[in-house]
Amino acid sequence: MILLLLKVTLLIALTLALTATLRRSSAALRHLLCAAGLAGSLLLLLTLLAPTRAAVFHVAAIAVPTTARLTPAARSLALPLAWLWFAGAAVLLMRLAIGLRRLAAVLRTATPTQLPGIVYADVCVPVVAGLMRPVVLLPREARHWPSERTEAALRHEYAHLRRNDLPTLLLSHIATAVYWFHPLAWMLAAQLRREQEQAADDAVLLSGFEPASYAEALLAAAQNLTSTKLIGCHMLTENTFRHRIARLLANGMPRVSSTSTLRRAAILFACAVVAIGLVSGKPQDENGVYKMSDGIQAPRVLFKSDPRYTDEAKAAKIEGSVLLQVVIGTDGLAHDINVIKGIGGGLDEKAVEAVQQWKFQPGVKDGEPVKVRAQIEINFKLM
Repeated sequence: MILLLLKVTLLIALTLALTATLRRSSAALRHLLCAAGLAGSLLLLLTLLAPTRAAVFHVAAIAVPTTARLTPAARSLALPLAWLWFAGAAVLLMRLAIGLRRLAAVLRTATPTQLPGIVYADVCVPVVAGLMRPVVLLPREARHWPSERTEAALRHEYAHLRRNDLPTLLLSHIATAVYWFHPLAWMLAAQLRREQEQAADDAVLLSGFEPASYAEALLAAAQNLTSTKLIGCHMLTENTFRHRIARLLANGMPRVSSTSTLRRAAILFACAVVAIGLVSGKPQDENGVYKMSDGIQAPRVLFKSDPRYTDEAKAAKIEGSVLLQVVIGTDGLAHDINVIKGIGGGLDEKAVEAVQQWKFQPGVKDGEPVKVRAQIEINFKLM
């Protein structure tokens, strides 16, 4: 898990650095990088599903037919942290669901216009919403807007639709829910939203709309801005107004990137995500102990002493598996024995005592014996 967080941090930091470096490039290119960074952070979760190689030994202890467990401190801390992460993610996903439900309520009371896919609704600014069937929502007072202002709003929202901004917006919500504790994830999601709006602005200007007239439309929208809590792409947000106006009126601002440029950027960034995902932890820790990886010949058991049932476990009819983590040294003995999963009844201690008497052929790397971390599973079963 720590390695995953390091990978995610590296990826998001790289994305933020690239967007800062490309500030003189088009907003569409920076938006693509932000979306790729957030998508990559979610794809890196798949590394948790990758199989981990370890030397695992299974032994059955059969006997005739409390429950105190020996659990490492790290395991006792991991469970509360997991619940804390789950609670935070659940709250944000619930907030997303509430936002979608609020949007559905707004759509139910919306008034259709003569144009398909455009409705008048109880919103303060124009917004496009609806992942499966996107709709442009205009404020009800838009009936009385000048035609030029309405045209500016529609061009902006249609730009969001052509760019498929709604899926990337949903992606950012999911990423921040998963990584709610990570400040860089929130920074990247906010950056994506800013670039998304700027890219839509650029599309409006590239369609032939005069910059000053479009800036006036944004100013008029800002006067009625009260809340933008709906889940969707809004024409205006509270924190981006001044910068967007200045950018609209700036001369020589790059407003488009070629399809080939966007494609190359996406491919290069995908390669970076793959490279980061393939990074694995050190095969050898600070104590010179290796984990199973390519180039390591696994140790094997030469002699084993079977553990015995305790009277307490027999009386309680306890059965199950005790999972131990050990370091098999170059001397062929098990060291640093820890109980990963216990079953109590004194059987955990009996398993440890038995493994202390085992003899192994050490693991080998490059022809030399090395220390290897392994797991030993001992199954207790009553006859």
